[in-house]
Amino acid sequence: MKFPLLIFLVSISLNAKVDKSLCNLDDNRVLKRITPRYKPNYFFKTSPDGRYIFYIGNNQNWRLDTQTGEELLIPGSADPVPSVDGKVMTSINWRVPRKQDWSLNLIPMENWDIKRDFSGNSDYRSVTTDTNTRRTYQSVGTLGNDRYRILSYDEGISSVVLRDYSLIENTFGTHSASDNVQNLPQLRLPMISKDGREFSGLDIESNQTVIYKIDEGGSSSKEVERLEFPSGKADFSEDNSKIVFHVTETVSQKDFNPNAREVLMPPTFNNKAEVRNVFVYDRKTKSVSPVTQNKRGNSYYPVFLEDNRIVYLDQRGDDLSFVYSSFPKVVPKSVDKARECFEGSNFDDSIRKLAENWQNVCTDWEGSSGANKVMVLNISDELCQQIAEQSKDQDIALMCEALKKSEIKRPKIAKTENKFKKMVKVKCMICHQGNIPFFDKEKIKTHKSEILKRINSTDSSIRMPLGGELSKSEKIEFANYLNSL
Repeated sequence: MKFPLLIFLVSISLNAKVDKSLCNLDDNRVLKRITPRYKPNYFFKTSPDGRYIFYIGNNQNWRLDTQTGEELLIPGSADPVPSVDGKVMTSINWRVPRKQDWSLNLIPMENWDIKRDFSGNSDYRSVTTDTNTRRTYQSVGTLGNDRYRILSYDEGISSVVLRDYSLIENTFGTHSASDNVQNLPQLRLPMISKDGREFSGLDIESNQTVIYKIDEGGSSSKEVERLEFPSGKADFSEDNSKIVFHVTETVSQKDFNPNAREVLMPPTFNNKAEVRNVFVYDRKTKSVSPVTQNKRGNSYYPVFLEDNRIVYLDQRGDDLSFVYSSFPKVVPKSVDKARECFEGSNFDDSIRKLAENWQNVCTDWEGSSGANKVMVLNISDELCQQIAEQSKDQDIALMCEALKKSEIKRPKIAKTENKFKKMVKVKCMICHQGNIPFFDKEKIKTHKSEILKRINSTDSSIRMPLGGELSKSEKIEFANYLNSL
């Protein structure tokens, strides 16, 4: 009994000395909420401008016009997914009379709708059904010239598969005799980019998100990026520079039942058991920014619109709606940059300790599946410092410093004709952000040997961080300056 009591007392002490009002970022990004006729089930897609939402409700597929409120049926019973050019609708048949389970529907579209009869019902004569596969979670990439690439998970062979189709005069054709099977047995929830050139998925062995590049012919793929967090059904931005995703965390071990229907199937997620939050990952800066900051409730299956707005499903108790959100306005922080700037001995262990302390202060979650580590990237410097001081943990203090240095912001470059000074301000501010006394000749003398060693080293533990490396000519210029002192 003594050990749990000690943990309880430490938790009370920690909460008492940290200002919990700092836990939430003051940034309200919700633009509007739309509640459809039926509760959406599983994931959804939108038109690029956000006017139309395609979703599953009441075991049927629907097209919701958010301007008029009109809802129209679409063939199939699951996963109504359009191409971004508005010419193709795809869907899955499951428990549909006279249709093979998991077969794929391909339907021509015009003005973001399929062909209908005078009564507004679907004209099934325009539907092409591919029965040569058992598809789930299909997504559509638009290659151009009326050619489309469909990525899915084939339940029959337990593998991610790719296949290219063409649409010529409302008739679909294929570009291969069968699906192109990817040798990725560990991958789940695959989602293709809008241009059909890349896809993401969840590696269930490492619990990480992985991005793959597809070869020109659509037959094979290779890993190009691996992210240190799990995601569910990520979505690429228009230019593939960002992905938006959600992360799940356990709120209560007592209420969590991995076999329970409410855990496995939306829209009946158990808010007492789990919480889901939406984040944006910037592939260029390697930064993660929060879109939602739920301590309770579920926000999930986000999609990017063409103007970088984000739409996601939002569950509060029994209420479920589509939320339109602006892009996060917080100053993003880069995990890779923080890792490079971290001066402690073990980055992963230190960010884990910071995340656990943050979770104890700011939430009542019991889980540790990775959401806390993603959310802690964007806590304020003040909150981070308070947690470090209360914990009296040097590694946490060093992590706070690394996170502070990892902010992605444009360096303030003074107008100067001196190329060396400009180089220092740009390159050295990656981690030190103006705190190095390079231009104080007396102070910099004592650091000369160490600086020269670092800028010329190939040792990853002491060399300059990625993004701050100097060219050969810059190293010579740097050495000349330091040796002249």
